[in-house]
Amino acid sequence: MKLLVGKRQAEYTTLVNHLYDLVTDFYEYGWGDSFHFAQRLQGESFPESIRRAQHYLALRLNIDQSCLVADVGCGIGGPMRGIAKFTGCRVTGINNNQYQINVGTRYNKQQGLEKRCTFIKTDFMNIPVPDATFDRAYEIEATCHAPDKAKCYGEVFRILKPGGLFAGYEWCVTPQYDGNNARHRAIKEGVEQGNGLPTLATYEEVQQALRDAGFEIVDAFDTHQNCHHSTEIPWYETLNGSYTLKGFRMTWLGRWCTHILVNTLELVGIAPKGSARVSALLNATALDLVDGGKMQIFSPDYFFLARKPEQVAKTPRRGRSANRH
Repeated sequence: MKLLVGKRQAEYTTLVNHLYDLVTDFYEYGWGDSFHFAQRLQGESFPESIRRAQHYLALRLNIDQSCLVADVGCGIGGPMRGIAKFTGCRVTGINNNQYQINVGTRYNKQQGLEKRCTFIKTDFMNIPVPDATFDRAYEIEATCHAPDKAKCYGEVFRILKPGGLFAGYEWCVTPQYDGNNARHRAIKEGVEQGNGLPTLATYEEVQQALRDAGFEIVDAFDTHQNCHHSTEIPWYETLNGSYTLKGFRMTWLGRWCTHILVNTLELVGIAPKGSARVSALLNATALDLVDGGKMQIFSPDYFFLARKPEQVAKTPRRGRSANRH
């Protein structure tokens, strides 16, 4: 197990780029332009819950039209466009995958946001911007790909202005996860492999990584921990789908039909090589995610809000070189 995790950590850039080159179209087909989960209320559509989660993040960060904001691991930019429209701010998306940047740039232009929503193609472990550039920063289910969370958060700390806020939704195993339970370990490994992750962190590890990076933690909680089933829909229900026109594609039957279609398209040379394998991988990881949610051993939305102190200690933080300026 440690060897597998170590290999994923060492090769995370290649792993993530290869994954997203292949799965971006699948994600967009099933999810729209925002590749994340959200707390969902009864009577609320999935797209509405996604926007509400983004707006909640913007409100907690106190973003307004004067802010320059970093979206760390921005995907094709659904959240950046949602937050830019909601607040009037400017957002710079940080993404190391050119295919996703190309798709996101096209959407930014179509929606008239190309001046307020831009991209930097770079690894979020080493962001090529000067210290204290951004007023705010956020990540939405993205830094789970980081091989060293403290180092990743340290880069965010560096690019934030003193007093700047950083918030996110992090993928985590919950306190109910038992590493001695074979079924728990299998689900965790399935989620990690199916989503190109080095390893899933605990709540405590996320908080410690933030502190190691230099942040003061303002708030942290699992948005799904106390789900009230009378008023809320469990986050994993979206992956179960429904037998409606829009929901069918997310059911097991809908995913199976899609997989057969993708196999056929690959065989005749229309779909890229590897598409069928990715389709099978996504079907398998969907089952692991649902099982992890039902067993309450995994959450995709551990929320945190952290602040960079106004006066930053001169002692180098973990993850940042002492001679870096």
